[in-house]
Amino acid sequence: MNIKKLIKTALVVILIVILGYFIIDNFYIVTNKIEYFYSKYLQPNIKQTLNDNEYRKKQNYEYVKIFEDTTIRNKDDAKNVIYTFLDSGWNNYIVKCDPDYLSCISDIKQMVSNNTYLTDISNFVHPFNTFEKVNTTFTSSGKVTLKKESRYSSEQIKIINKKVNQIYNENYDSSKTLKENIKIFHDYIINHTKYDTTNKTGLSNINSSTAYGVLVDGIGICSGYTDAMSLFLEKLNVKNYRISSSSHEWNLAFVEGKWLHIDLTWDDPVMSNGTDVLNDYYFLIDTKTLLSKQDNEHNFDDLIYIEAK
Repeated sequence: MNIKKLIKTALVVILIVILGYFIIDNFYIVTNKIEYFYSKYLQPNIKQTLNDNEYRKKQNYEYVKIFEDTTIRNKDDAKNVIYTFLDSGWNNYIVKCDPDYLSCISDIKQMVSNNTYLTDISNFVHPFNTFEKVNTTFTSSGKVTLKKESRYSSEQIKIINKKVNQIYNENYDSSKTLKENIKIFHDYIINHTKYDTTNKTGLSNINSSTAYGVLVDGIGICSGYTDAMSLFLEKLNVKNYRISSSSHEWNLAFVEGKWLHIDLTWDDPVMSNGTDVLNDYYFLIDTKTLLSKQDNEHNFDDLIYIEAK
């Protein structure tokens, strides 16, 4: 055998052995780099069929915005992915973490396990697209699948829509101003609903925490009043969302160029003698007026509900 060829063969063998030992000793680092390269440069774009439901609002706010991409690059993207997922009414949504966003999966896990955080995001979407529970699954390559259990069943939505259309057709007055028509539905809900004093936690066998309880069963708590009012604001094409404090929920509506508060719960007080009362103290008021009441129920986070500042 040619000496030069023998030396070359020996050198190749030695290099292979050295490379093999390097890979064995640094297996995690090497495979991680390969996976990183694949995820960033070679992994194909995510393909999925996404059909928006009819309740998608597709609105951008100061706190949350529609996310048009499927790659999450930072914590703000992760928040907007969740918002877009809820707003669209999708049951499943697949996205992927950018390899440079090292805390992506842990951030998303923390977000979906925090019910208060999810509720704040969900307050910006249509009531029928809100969640009962959000689940996630992850792959080692950074692919994330969001799945949702809806707060309202399809049967409940059908019944509620029929009731909303009936109330709207019987009460809407085209000769009146927008504010006057909002007041009509504000008054209707209060006059046909009793506050559920037995529901202290939001969990009950009665549907009082939803628009179904308010509009169909005639009983509600703050979240039920708020969802019901939101449905009529949507019917009137009024830009709106729901606001939560640590213990309460109400509506914010954009009327005549201003964001104004509507709180049906506090306009329907529970009287000690059981009599029905209809107030308008919390009907389309600005934030300064709201906070001046000092009722300890409306101290909202203005880093989230920025339009209400």
